[in-house]
Amino acid sequence: MTATRKKGAGIKMPDCPIVFYLPQPTLPLSVYAAQTGQTERAVQLQASNQKIVLMKEQPGRERRVNMVYEFLAAYEEAQEAMNMKVK
Repeated sequence: MTATRKKGAGIKMPDCPIVFYLPQPTLPLSVYAAQTGQTERAVQLQASNQKIVLMKEQPGRERRVNMVYEFLAAYEEAQEAMNMKVK
């Protein structure tokens, strides 16, 4: 039996000298709910209402949250907040 190892995602932002590494570029909804402190049902509703970006669905598998998109959205929000604070 061989173990499969999922690769993480390395992200280099053009305006930042730091390379960010996401060990899990996607997470199942149940794991995402546990990590964010929400109920699984609340996360399912957010996903159904398209408040959370999901990966392309595969029949018979649990839906997965696109963590790269979540990171990029949070990074952009932080950059905007920093720009507003500087002005």
